[in-house]
Amino acid sequence: ELDTPPQARQLSNSCQDPRQSAQFKMAGENSQSQVASVWQTILIGTVYIVTSSTLISFNKYLMQPGRFSHAVHLTAFHMVVTLVLSLAFYKVAPQFYPSMAMAKANICQVAKWIAPLGFLFALALYCSNQAYKYSSVAFLQFCKQGNVALMFFMSCAVGSQSFSWQKLAVLTVVIAGCTTCAHGEIHFVMIGLVLQLASQLTECSKNLIGEAVMGSAGLKLDVLTFVLFQAPFSLLFLSVGVCFSWTPEVVTDFRKHWHWLMVNACIAFLLNVLIAVTLKKLSALAFVIIGVVKDMVIVSSSSLVFGDPISQAQQVGFAVTITGVLLWSRLKLQEQAARRDPERLPLAKQDVKVK
Repeated sequence: ELDTPPQARQLSNSCQDPRQSAQFKMAGENSQSQVASVWQTILIGTVYIVTSSTLISFNKYLMQPGRFSHAVHLTAFHMVVTLVLSLAFYKVAPQFYPSMAMAKANICQVAKWIAPLGFLFALALYCSNQAYKYSSVAFLQFCKQGNVALMFFMSCAVGSQSFSWQKLAVLTVVIAGCTTCAHGEIHFVMIGLVLQLASQLTECSKNLIGEAVMGSAGLKLDVLTFVLFQAPFSLLFLSVGVCFSWTPEVVTDFRKHWHWLMVNACIAFLLNVLIAVTLKKLSALAFVIIGVVKDMVIVSSSSLVFGDPISQAQQVGFAVTITGVLLWSRLKLQEQAARRDPERLPLAKQDVKVK
């Protein structure tokens, strides 16, 4: 009998062990699953960033004189297309509307709470679109970073979020970065800033009221169901503004640019769908990172597409702001993890205080 080397016998035995074979197979499947997950994140994130950046630049393009510089009418047109496409998408893919059955069963209660939110949403969109007439996309995007701090202070005021000095310190970084960006604006227009701040205040109020009221009423709606119910109420309030601000130029400009308006409104609806898909498919950390990259892309595209000058002070301020937003996101993720497993994250647990 020929002697078999020990290494060969060990290899032969390992290959014949079914448990080890199953482990190797499972490891390979896990590796393939992780790779697929990474590619899914990259694909969804890229489409979301491109769509969001395109819509903002598109709105800026349309709001320029000589195109369709009618903020109320543009917003109303968005709501019409959003409502039509939402109904059509619900017929085709109802699985993207998981809370629709609950909403239908409580239609009167849903309408009662969404009506004022529709008004706030319409006002926020109007102010945001109007601000594009006076300020650059980059400057307005710098201002939007302050929503993190604004939402925190408003939440603390109504008692829906706990205060901590650690959070305040991080938000001080965000505020300092936003202030630097505003101070470094080369072509500063006060009315543009006022409109943008009004839009942010209204948007944060809508989100805060929606979270508090809808949550306490037991009406947790998914993104697309909320959009479908919100669109008609927003359109109702916008119709009043359309009537009072109607001019013959609206029809003339619409006939000239109706095809671009249609594309613009479809992109706005697509963005709502992508937000729902992103929240459903990706982790909270991935969504945060994608949001930061999106802000960078929007600011860069503003400079490249529209030639908006970005001063050195704004570049520094934007970097500071992004750093603050990332630190804030880290705190919120730790807080969420602490609620799920308090013993694993003692530092995050200290940050969650009893109201």
